[in-house]
Amino acid sequence: VDRSHFLGGIVRMVAHDFMDFDVNDKHEPMGPDGCLDWTSSSNAGLSSIWCDNCPLTKLYNKKYSDISRADFWVIAGNAVIRLTSINKALDLRNTFYWGRKTSNSCVN
Repeated sequence: VDRSHFLGGIVRMVAHDFMDFDVNDKHEPMGPDGCLDWTSSSNAGLSSIWCDNCPLTKLYNKKYSDISRADFWVIAGNAVIRLTSINKALDLRNTFYWGRKTSNSCVN
């Protein structure tokens, strides 16, 4: 996976994870829950970002599995934004909140 696909894919994966949020659904509001519909064409290519043998997944499993996958994805997206911004000026660390829960099921 080349660098632009990898970094862009992380941001895209995080964005697609939170775009399904529904404020009116009190039972399953979705949103940033570490879950994607991998069969959706809008998520094409993201399986090379998050898969059993993907570097990001391996990093999570080896060093960060004590936090939710949902929080890890947001952290990874924030890191990419900082890394790729001019002079690393877009540092979102001070605006990050912990506590997202990973969904065990990606049912729509």
